[in-house]
Amino acid sequence: MQITVVAVMCHTIGAFVPQPVDTLPDPVCREVIVIKDDMSMQSCMLSQPALAEWKDRSIYRGASWWISRIKCLPGNYVPKERV
Repeated sequence: MQITVVAVMCHTIGAFVPQPVDTLPDPVCREVIVIKDDMSMQSCMLSQPALAEWKDRSIYRGASWWISRIKCLPGNYVPKERV
């Protein structure tokens, strides 16, 4: 079965957008397709160490980006611009 692994990447740039005094800054998040491949759902769920390596080699490396959550979705998936 084809599974699409999607990482929700968040950036601290939201901390620099002016906010009212009593609210916390919201991070800017986006969905990124990591891989589309034939794999079991269990393999996808156990892929966290591989995602850490992917992050270190991608444009999302560095402390200002973090993986907010991981989605394992069957079939093709079109990522949302902002989450």
